[in-house]
Amino acid sequence: MNKYLVFLEQREGVVKKASIEIWNRVQELAARHPDSAVSGILAGSLDIRQLDGVLGGKGVIYHANEERFLLYNSRHYARLVADTLKRDGATSLFFADTALSRDLAPRLSVNLEASLLSGCEVFDDAGVDVGCVRPVYSGSAIASFAPERSLRIYTISSRSTRSIISFGSHIEFIALEPSGFTSENLFPFVRRIAMRKDRQDVAEAAIIVAGGRGVGDAAGFEQLEELALLLGGTVGASRPVVDEGWRPHAEQIGQTGKTVAPAIYFACGISGSVQHLAGIGSASILVAINNDPHAPIFDVADYALVGDLHIVLPKLLDAVKEFLKKR
Repeated sequence: MNKYLVFLEQREGVVKKASIEIWNRVQELAARHPDSAVSGILAGSLDIRQLDGVLGGKGVIYHANEERFLLYNSRHYARLVADTLKRDGATSLFFADTALSRDLAPRLSVNLEASLLSGCEVFDDAGVDVGCVRPVYSGSAIASFAPERSLRIYTISSRSTRSIISFGSHIEFIALEPSGFTSENLFPFVRRIAMRKDRQDVAEAAIIVAGGRGVGDAAGFEQLEELALLLGGTVGASRPVVDEGWRPHAEQIGQTGKTVAPAIYFACGISGSVQHLAGIGSASILVAINNDPHAPIFDVADYALVGDLHIVLPKLLDAVKEFLKKR
């Protein structure tokens, strides 16, 4: 029997949508193979009722419901996951492809001598044993990877078409009582940076209004903020913008930032380097605004607006406001 373990990541006591999506995708995979079972692991003190109706399939979720695991600590998280993996007898471990998993998954791969396949997008119908497919060279090619070891660790990229579980769910939560941990130095951090409560994480937002160097300066993002607010989305940024200090690193999108899969992505003043395109390849609809008709972003855009951003954006804002008034 193949046993799959899914790591459900939380931040500030809220389970990330990307992890919920991965749970459901693994359940879909297991449903095609009767000899497969799915379990999960959740660390940190939180209300599990937030998961009602969003997790499909069947299985158990081991919950270390303790305040000391609320903040991420790579050494302690690695030990907690490794102990649970061995106890559960899982053959494959799954993470959403996030900043946390990019740190934790390689550490576990070394500690457990497991094969690590990162940024996977598609699994063959034969199951995870045959490996996965993901883009390489900034999205210019697709490669297939196969694990060499019996124990496998996968980080899975989000996709714009969310998993839809067509069958019922029967999930049991089991309290996990980790042993051998001490409270002392469990959270060795220099400073804590918290995201504003009213700001969505770009990695999970359905609508993103992103700006590049063409926005002009930090003040130019005020109109992008306004558009994102009207549409119920959030603001993102390209690497040059973050390097200039106009926007925080948490908003950076691209190969060296976050990979996103929104329903709509507005690229404002973004030329479209291969590194940025690698991070937005899963967007359902791409709207590009740029004054250069030959900008690479237009090669992949679904809708293109050629013109000065400072002229186009105010008109777009007026049009959106007028549309919303009529609703």
